[in-house]
Amino acid sequence: MDPQLVSRARGALLGLVAGNQLGVPTEGMGSEAIRKAFPNGLHDLALPPKNSPYDDDAAMALLLGESLLAAKGFDATDVAHRWVKWMKVDGRGIGWTTKRALTLIDRGKEPFEAGRLAHQESPGRSAGNGSVMRCVPVALRYHDDLDRLIRVSTQQAAITHADERCTWAAAAVNLAARELLHGNIYFIEEVLHRIGDRAPRVLRDAIHRVPREGESDLPITRAGETGYVVHCVEIAFWFVAHDRTLEESLIHLAQAGGDTDTNAAVAGALLGARHGETALPPRWMDQLVGAQGIGKLAEELVNATM
Repeated sequence: MDPQLVSRARGALLGLVAGNQLGVPTEGMGSEAIRKAFPNGLHDLALPPKNSPYDDDAAMALLLGESLLAAKGFDATDVAHRWVKWMKVDGRGIGWTTKRALTLIDRGKEPFEAGRLAHQESPGRSAGNGSVMRCVPVALRYHDDLDRLIRVSTQQAAITHADERCTWAAAAVNLAARELLHGNIYFIEEVLHRIGDRAPRVLRDAIHRVPREGESDLPITRAGETGYVVHCVEIAFWFVAHDRTLEESLIHLAQAGGDTDTNAAVAGALLGARHGETALPPRWMDQLVGAQGIGKLAEELVNATM
């Protein structure tokens, strides 16, 4: 196995968890409130609560990765039951749509039916980013099989987020991760080519905007749309496409306001996939809960294709 590929795979999963852990303390806060709460800036990963090592982004991503290995591929029932168990014993940070779908599964509904029902029960809610915060293990597992990567990306999303903006956003993130894992820094063209006309126009338009928009144009704290999946993809793609470092990007996103933890998690996954695990500052690796096991999981996922 190419050592660069392994380093990028480890970087992707470690970057996701680091971004999430960095952004949790400021989630939902405005930038001014963050400056008051952290007058010296936010530069280190927060120590998580006792008996709750991971917020929902990280917890669900790691459980998805473990399921992909244990089930020797994607098994919707297996991963859904792992998520349900986590919800019942911890569930820190879980969003409304995810909680509703997993509660239905716990009551006996089939995973994809639960996702559809949860979607139908929340027509007034914008499509949340719960499908993309956790999806990167699929890119590691299926980096050599594009058709399966797309299919499984949308399927894992549909268990809780059946909106097509959510399912195709997960496919777009994982296609980007796949290109970055293989060293293609011009990933946007490939993502747009692969999703084609199948993805919702609003998602395609957002990805098209990324190369030419400025940082001040990013929809990080747009009123009423915090946590919107399309914006999360746009933000993460922007920081990778504009060649920002992982540390600089995640610190900026953790202090920018809005859905800080998920914006930083998705950006962290893609920046880690681009630059490899050495992009994470050594102090973050020391502060990261279970860093050794996370890296090992990433390595096993990317090697599972052999």
